[in-house]
Amino acid sequence: MDKHTKDKTLELEPNPEFIYACTCFESSLENVTLSDHKKRILNTVSQTENYLRDRRIPELIRFLLSKVLAVESNKPILYLEKLLDDCMLFRAGVGPAPVLFEDRHLEALVKSFDPGHRGWLTAGQIRKLYATLGLLIKEELPDILPCETILNNVKEAQENELFDLLLGRPTKNTSDDTLV
Repeated sequence: MDKHTKDKTLELEPNPEFIYACTCFESSLENVTLSDHKKRILNTVSQTENYLRDRRIPELIRFLLSKVLAVESNKPILYLEKLLDDCMLFRAGVGPAPVLFEDRHLEALVKSFDPGHRGWLTAGQIRKLYATLGLLIKEELPDILPCETILNNVKEAQENELFDLLLGRPTKNTSDDTLV
């Protein structure tokens, strides 16, 4: 491309003939009528979505599938059956929490946020740690906190979140766009 052609390309102005406008009128949208059959279908879909959202079913399925994928069992159906049993025992207060992240994972993650081995994390680091684990911080954070305290808090938060999930309790900060 020579200099003359390049200058002409840069000097091109938009042609006003190619401006597009929406020809839809709001009044035409108001006249849309739905048959009774379509209304019933939409009502059923809405009720189903509300039921699933209220009971946190998508989150529960995501948790169960994550556990199955993390374990990579040769018999995933049997593992899932045992996992559901373990979840029900935990919910009843009888067994340990079948949490997604084991203690060794949490310890490694907390250590990764403290590369200088100071033994404490800042509030910002703690927020990032919780976000990494998909957990909510339910209390005000101090400026710094010892790693051991953080580890215990994360373990407790993970178990509490699992317990609430198994009971179908909504999270305190749940919004419609965080479900799927």
